[in-house]
Amino acid sequence: MNDMRKRLEEAAAKLAMIEATRESSHNPAFGENTEHLIISREIAEIERNILEDPGDLERFLIRIR
Repeated sequence: MNDMRKRLEEAAAKLAMIEATRESSHNPAFGENTEHLIISREIAEIERNILEDPGDLERFLIRIR
């Protein structure tokens, strides 16, 4: 869990830097691809972790084959 927390904190810091650059450059499209990749990667990792050990979430999961 600590690895996930550290990784998410780093991802949040990167996203904050992208947002700050957007504001300072007045370019709302700056870093859109990078932002999308970071968010997609983290969501996929969270999904993998949940499926490996769903814990209390197991009753809410529906497996599609």
